[in-house]
Amino acid sequence: MHAHHPSCDLTSPVVRFHPRSRSFLRALLAGVAVAALQAADPDLPFTSGSTGADGPLAFREIVVGGRQQHAMAYDPVRQEVVLFGGNLGFGSAETWVWQGGNWVRRLPPTSPPDRWGHCMVWDAARGEIVMFGGTRSTGRLNDTWTWNGTTWTEKNPADRPSPRDNFAMTYDAARNQAVLFGGNNGGDQTWLWDGSNWTLANPATKAPATGGNGMAYDAVRQEVVMFGPHGQTWIWNGATWAQRPSFEVPSARSNPSLIQDGTSNTILLFSGSNLAETWSWNGVNWTRRNPATTPSGRQFHDMAWDAVRQRVVLFGGSISGVDANSGDTWLWNGTDWTLWSNKTQFFDLAGRANGIFNFTTINVPPGITVQFRRNSGNTPVRWLATGDVAINGVIDAGGQFGDNALPVGTVAAGGPGGYDGGRGALRQDASGSFVGAPGQGPGGGAPGTDPAVTSPENLRDGRDGQHAGTYGNAFLQPLAGGSGGGGGASTPTVNGGNGGGGGGALMIASSRDILLNGVIRANGGSRQWTGASMGGRGSGGAILLRADRITGPGSLEAYGGEANNPNGRIRIEAYVRTLNGGQTPPAVVGLPAANGELNQIGTLTIISVDGANVLQPPTGNPLTPDVVFSDAGPVNVVVNGVGIPNGTPVTLRVTTGTGVITAGPVNFQNGTATFNVTVPAGVGTLQAVAQFTL
Repeated sequence: MHAHHPSCDLTSPVVRFHPRSRSFLRALLAGVAVAALQAADPDLPFTSGSTGADGPLAFREIVVGGRQQHAMAYDPVRQEVVLFGGNLGFGSAETWVWQGGNWVRRLPPTSPPDRWGHCMVWDAARGEIVMFGGTRSTGRLNDTWTWNGTTWTEKNPADRPSPRDNFAMTYDAARNQAVLFGGNNGGDQTWLWDGSNWTLANPATKAPATGGNGMAYDAVRQEVVMFGPHGQTWIWNGATWAQRPSFEVPSARSNPSLIQDGTSNTILLFSGSNLAETWSWNGVNWTRRNPATTPSGRQFHDMAWDAVRQRVVLFGGSISGVDANSGDTWLWNGTDWTLWSNKTQFFDLAGRANGIFNFTTINVPPGITVQFRRNSGNTPVRWLATGDVAINGVIDAGGQFGDNALPVGTVAAGGPGGYDGGRGALRQDASGSFVGAPGQGPGGGAPGTDPAVTSPENLRDGRDGQHAGTYGNAFLQPLAGGSGGGGGASTPTVNGGNGGGGGGALMIASSRDILLNGVIRANGGSRQWTGASMGGRGSGGAILLRADRITGPGSLEAYGGEANNPNGRIRIEAYVRTLNGGQTPPAVVGLPAANGELNQIGTLTIISVDGANVLQPPTGNPLTPDVVFSDAGPVNVVVNGVGIPNGTPVTLRVTTGTGVITAGPVNFQNGTATFNVTVPAGVGTLQAVAQFTL
C-alpha cells in the first residue's frame, strides 16, 4: 500500500458578531479539513459504514409529470382513488391509483386514447367507474369507457352526447344515473347515463350554457349541486334545474372542483380561476372556510372523497405563474388541508448535527426533486446505506439563485455544506455606498465596487465564486461545498445584483449498488441583471458516490451557475463503474475508500471575538449576530481546532462592506490559533482556513 499526501483546506461554521456601539460583524466559520488517501484494492466488497439505524429512506411517489384537466373518481370496492389522462403539454393515456400512500401507475391490457378535459364518476349501481369525452390533439371526443379495477372497456350506447370537453359530471345516487351538463360544444344540455345508454333530458328550467363548472352530488339532500363561471348555485333534482340563492356566495370562477365532504355532509368547493379559497355548501348557504394551511390557487384540478381514509383528495391542476402541470396531492380532513406529496420534496438536516444518516436502502422515485433544509452547522449531506440505492428522480443540493426578488438583507443561500452568495449593494442614495458584499467561502467572489467601470477590469459586477483549483482536492476529503458569488455594485438609484449561493456537498455511499437513472446536482446559483449590475455566480459544489457498483444512464452536475463554468468537483468510487450519463465537470474515478471516517478529518471553530464568546454552533444569520463585542477596530480572534497538527498555518478571511481582509497565517499550536485583526465598521464575516498534509 502506498499513501498519497495532499494538502488539506480546513474551514469553519458561520458566526455573526456585533460591535455594540457602531457596527456589527457576522463571523463565518467554515470548518472543512481537506485531505485524501489512496489505498490498495481491498479483498472484500466495499462497506459504507451505515448502521442501518435510520431504516429505509423512501420519498412519496407522485403521478409523474403532474398534469391538469385530468379526471378522478373513488372506487369503494378496491378502496382507491383512480386517475386517468390529463394534459402535460401533451395528452396522457395513463391510469394511476392512490390507496393512501404512493401513487401507483396501472398498466391495463386495454386503455382509452389519451385525453384531457374529460370526467369520471363511480357508478354505484353497476360497480364501475364511467368516463366520458374530453379532447385530444385530433379533436374532441364523445366515447364512453368503464373501469372495473383491472381494465378499461369501451361502451357502445345507441345515443350519446356530442363531442365535448370541460363539461361537468357527477353520479346521482338517488336515481342511479350519471348526470352530465354543458361543456365546450355542449351548450346547456343535460345528459343522463343509466349504465348502457345516454339520454338527453328535457328540463323545464335549464342552467346557463357554459363550460368550466364544478359539480357534485349532495347525498344528504339527494340532489346535484353545480357552481362555476356565472357565480350561481344550480340544483338538479332529477327532473329540472333550479337556481338556489345564498346569503353568501363564492365569486364567479372557472374550473373549480366540487366533491361531497363526508366529514361534514356538505359539498366542498376548492379554487377555480386560481383563487386559493375553500368553501362549503350545506344545502342552503355557502360558508368560506379558513384553514390554517391551503393549497395554491389553481384551476383544472380534480378531487375525490376517499371513504376509507375519510379525506378529500385533491390532485394537480394549473397554478398560474408557478406550475402549469402541478403534481401536488393534498388531503382535506374537514377543517384543514395537508400536503401529502409534491414534485419537490424536502429532506431536513436539522435533526442531525453532523449531517450523517444511516439508512438501509434509499429510493428516490421518478418525477420528484429532493431538496435540502440545512442544519445549524451547515454540514454536507452524507447518506450511508447498507443496501441498494436507486435514484430515479432528481437530488438537488444546489445553491440558491441570486434573485433580484430576494428580500433586503437576505442572501442567496448555499446548498448544504456550501456557502452563501454576497448581497448586492443597496442603492447608493439610501446606503451611502456602491460596494456589494463578498461571497462567502474559501473561494468567495469579490464584490462589485464601481458601477461605471467595466473595462479594462470589470468593477461593476460581483466576481464568481471559485472551488476546483482554489481549494479542496480531487479526493473530496473532506467534503466541501462551493463558494458564493460576490454581490454587484449599485448605482445611486438601483440595487446591485445578488451573488449566487455555492453548490452544496453530498456523499452517497452504499454497501451494495447505486443505480442512477435520474440526476444529482450540486450546482452554484446563477445571477440576474438588476439594471445596475450582476452578482457573481456561485461555484459548483461536490458530489461523492461510493459503492460496489455504480451504474445507470443518469447524470451528475456540479457547475458554477451555468454549465459552461464547470468548477465544482465530482468523484465516483466503485469496483464497477458503468455510469453513462453526462458529468459536468467530468468525474474523477477510483476504488471505494474503505474508511468511512475520511470525511471527518478535522474541525475549526472560531470561539471568541474581542473576548466575547461566539454562539455555538453559529447560525450565520446576519440579522441575529452570533457574537457581540465592544467596538470596531483591532480585535483578537481565537480559533480552536480538533485533529489538526501543530505548526499548521491558519489564515483568517474577513469580509466587509468594502472588500476582503486576510490575516495571518498564524501557526496552530496545542489546538488553538489567535489573530489580531482590525475589524472595520459594517456588516461582514470571518472565516478561518487551515492547510496541512496527512
